[in-house]
Amino acid sequence: MKKIKYLEGLRGIAAFAVFMGHLGVAFFIPTHEISLFAAINNLAFLPYFLKTLIIHIIILFTNGELAVWIFWLLSSYVISIAFFKKDNPYKILISYTSKRYIRLFIPVFFSILFAYLLLKFGLMYNHKVALTFTPPNTTLDGLYNFKPDILEVFRSGFFTTFFNFQEEQSYNSVLWTIQPEFLGSLFIFGMFGIIRHNTKRYIFYGIIAIVLIALNMLPLLAFVIGYVLCDYDFSETESTVILSIKKIETNIHQYNLPLFILSFILLLFGRGIMNFIKVPPAPGMLIVAVFIIYFCLRNAYYKKILSAKTPYWLGEISFSLYLIHIPVICSLGCFIVFGHNNLEGEIIASVITIIITIPLSFLYTRYIDKKAVALSNKVGDYFKKYS
Repeated sequence: MKKIKYLEGLRGIAAFAVFMGHLGVAFFIPTHEISLFAAINNLAFLPYFLKTLIIHIIILFTNGELAVWIFWLLSSYVISIAFFKKDNPYKILISYTSKRYIRLFIPVFFSILFAYLLLKFGLMYNHKVALTFTPPNTTLDGLYNFKPDILEVFRSGFFTTFFNFQEEQSYNSVLWTIQPEFLGSLFIFGMFGIIRHNTKRYIFYGIIAIVLIALNMLPLLAFVIGYVLCDYDFSETESTVILSIKKIETNIHQYNLPLFILSFILLLFGRGIMNFIKVPPAPGMLIVAVFIIYFCLRNAYYKKILSAKTPYWLGEISFSLYLIHIPVICSLGCFIVFGHNNLEGEIIASVITIIITIPLSFLYTRYIDKKAVALSNKVGDYFKKYS
């Protein structure tokens, strides 16, 4: 399936936000976050609203938690598109279900192996750096508190990452998102298999959403929301109510520029708004992520910005960037910053870590991630052909 450029660009920016957020947690937030914001507020030549804007832009583009919710919504939306196109839905369902594990397993396994080799050869410096902070950086110190074990690499790669993730024993802490990613995918595949194009399906969606909220299963809810948005955009089986809503929506979104400005301002202050109305952090970030996805799907200005070369290219390497950046930070980044634990040293370490991680992600995409996609597609095509 051909990629939707602006959604790929959004994925790229989200992955980079996770990377920057983890760089901040590793090197800056323990000692410099308050001083950074204080330094911005002390810039006398800037008006107050501009200082506030800069601070909220920094917060937004380093918000890894928000980015993860965006990943799940995007993943659900994109993989659901084929269900609502003219093809044999049964064969599509068989194909997607059969290939999903392989598509995720290969890049996940090699990211675990990469971290294992760094740990095995004594190249992880996160503990040494953690103790140089006052107080010690508990986030860095909490990683890789175990001896390298090749059997655990295979156990983690094949099973625990997908079905029983345990962060304290993981070679790659960001892999906590893979279990919801995998199980969420299977959930919407099953949901499609049962509901299909039933004209009353939005009632079922509402019931499912209520149950998931009651059970506090928000990652699954994110997948359901992404699926419903995809259904809304691509299904040819619609009720008169949905058609009327679409007509009203089309009229509203004729005002692209005002909606772009207003939605971006609301986005910048999204976390603050959620806090103000006392929405808990996780559902608050899910609401903001849904807001982002919705406007990126509707607004011409978001589409144009996100379809630009840089966001789109970041989108192409986004999964690889997401998978390998923690081992790189804990090895190369911490090696550079060790002994130079001051603002200048941390900036240099961060810049070099970014410069090295981006091309590594490109190579990882070319030689591992794309191979995983090709192999999983072959598996899916095989089951689709003989089903």
